[in-house]
Amino acid sequence: MNIMKKILFSTFLNMLIFSAVAQHRIRVLDSRTHDVLSFASVYFPDTKTGTMTDSSGIFTVNSDSRTLLTQVSCIGYKTLLQTLDTRRDTVLWLEASHFDLQEVVVSGSSSRLQGENVMNVERLNLINNPEQQGISLAEKLTLTPGVSNRSSGVGIGKPIIRGLGGNRIAVFAQGVKLENQQWGDEHGLGLDENGFEQVEIIKGPASLLYGGDALGGVLYFNDARFAADNRLDASLHSGFDANTLGLRNAATMKLSNNRLHTNIFGAYTTHTDYTDGNNNTVANSRFNTTNFKTALGYTGNKFNISLRYSMLREKYGLSDEDAYDISIDRRRTILAPCQDLTTHITSVETGLYLNKGSKLKIDAGYTFNNRKEYDMHGDLALNMSLETVSAGGRWYSPFWHKRWSLIAGWQGMSQTNRNHGDEQLIPDAETIDCGLFAVFEWHFGNNSCWQSGLRIDGQLLEADSDFEETYFSNSFSTGIYLQLSKQFSLRANLSSGFRAPNMFELLSEGVHEGAYRYETGNPDLKTENAYQYDISVRYTNEHVELFFNPYINYIKRFIYLQRSGSYKLGVPAYYYVQTDAGLWGSEAGFHFHPHPLDWLHLNGSYESVYGKSIDSQDRVRYLPLMPSHKLKITLRTAIARHFSLWLQNQYSFAQKRVAEYESATSDYDLVNAGISFSSKHISMSLSSSNIFNTAYMDHLSRFREMGIFNMGRNVKFQIELTL
Repeated sequence: MNIMKKILFSTFLNMLIFSAVAQHRIRVLDSRTHDVLSFASVYFPDTKTGTMTDSSGIFTVNSDSRTLLTQVSCIGYKTLLQTLDTRRDTVLWLEASHFDLQEVVVSGSSSRLQGENVMNVERLNLINNPEQQGISLAEKLTLTPGVSNRSSGVGIGKPIIRGLGGNRIAVFAQGVKLENQQWGDEHGLGLDENGFEQVEIIKGPASLLYGGDALGGVLYFNDARFAADNRLDASLHSGFDANTLGLRNAATMKLSNNRLHTNIFGAYTTHTDYTDGNNNTVANSRFNTTNFKTALGYTGNKFNISLRYSMLREKYGLSDEDAYDISIDRRRTILAPCQDLTTHITSVETGLYLNKGSKLKIDAGYTFNNRKEYDMHGDLALNMSLETVSAGGRWYSPFWHKRWSLIAGWQGMSQTNRNHGDEQLIPDAETIDCGLFAVFEWHFGNNSCWQSGLRIDGQLLEADSDFEETYFSNSFSTGIYLQLSKQFSLRANLSSGFRAPNMFELLSEGVHEGAYRYETGNPDLKTENAYQYDISVRYTNEHVELFFNPYINYIKRFIYLQRSGSYKLGVPAYYYVQTDAGLWGSEAGFHFHPHPLDWLHLNGSYESVYGKSIDSQDRVRYLPLMPSHKLKITLRTAIARHFSLWLQNQYSFAQKRVAEYESATSDYDLVNAGISFSSKHISMSLSSSNIFNTAYMDHLSRFREMGIFNMGRNVKFQIELTL
């Protein structure tokens, strides 16, 4: 393996043309003792590259004629985020801390540490995180308070943020907005976590940078960083899920020199039918996915550029009311009815570094999504292709002693939907979207900041059914982050957003095989306008961290799918309606980490959301598909140098606040546990979810409407080898 590693590395280096550049040394020291901090992690967010300090606490950077945003992390210390002048030697000082490391947030208007951002941005690590439960990526995101999963079995999951999902959540991957027929809640997120390092979650329409239509929030997936300079990194990952006999194999290779970088990722996942808490097998809940992803980057003195491509092929069996048919065996062959989804994403990200700390970022991408649905006879019913060309730019410029900054930019998208199957759920259509935004920031006091901005959006929709409509709207956001004292911090945001109805809501007419219902659109729908107030209070000392985050989200002309109570062509009939609505709730939690018991962590969170509508007769009704309130407690301990143990309890309250024709659900309690081992070259974990094999139906499960229970006990084993 060492010989092969050297051959590959030498071949790669021989293809490169090296530039002779001077290097300057940066030393990292303890701010109190002045001790050197060896092997601290160093990351450059703008270029997605990084390195580590050596045994003398030193790392080197190329002598560029620009500044470089640098994040330095070390266990037992507060994360440092600082803009370096790379043309001189310098010293960085880290302050000791007993809490977990913070990460830089890149999805905000400007990069800063998570705890110092004006918007309340949650960050979830997607690499070697054994505490994540579930199989689908959407279910793994529910580890974050306020995020739920609209599921169809164990493979298909749709993220819900504070009761809102689908087109009301903007998903960004590879620097561009993901467009993959996201109006449907019966197919998954459309991403594989392999090749992503973390996801940043913005709740509500607070961010103007990613579209005014993100009424529910933003999921920003950060691509895995490149390898450190002059390194070859490789890893192999395997996982097994006992409940579904699931297998997942993934591989990674990263190769870098001083200028050029490349990443290659591949993954294959296969699962048979899952078993519920009553030990009944849910027929045709099986699925498989194939993923390939690659990235090529160049880092220069004045700019960096990254070219990325990914392909995801997903095949899902679709269960129906006969899902408990014991005559079907647990093979891996996908049976009809089923879905066959393919998504290709090609994107280019370019960063230009201008004078006086100004930066210009330009993104462009092409996404092709093909969606096929086969009926119960195995015939191709739906065959839809969606092509999206998108581009955007963002300019960041600090001024007046860097206390003020301006972030201005634009986004544009052209989208074409085409039908190729025997059935047509929505007509062929064209969509053109364009938006302009500007955000001002004022940094004052001790790490305090005020932010305010405005966005203007326009959208043109045209369909072959002689439908044409233009929508215009503006949105705003204003917020403040105050470091009231060393322990207390406060965030407050007031923001708005707008969303034009999509073609599915306007013009759908027919049986939706994947959703097992007849859906009728409403061409008279108007734009949704949302107004959210969000406040967050946080207290932190040496041993404990507490937070409380209430919110109110009022949506004018809220669009939702209403069940009629009748049947059409043998399936339940649904139609789209529009009404004013209000959603409100909160997230609260704590993190207890007593010192000197550094091996002990106790985390807890409580999340709630309420949703009501007011119709034209001033009748107040509950909105459908509102998540139940949840309470989560996790105990995590380090039982040895390389071992950690965790125990989690998740209690979901009964959901009795339901809409017309919607059934209530009972409460349930799940217990999860696991143990993990991690060293330089190998990581392993053994975990079990739903240890007591509880039979339950989550309120957001689509299978609940067919009387099908969620997954029972599952034992998961994972191993990763790093070369």
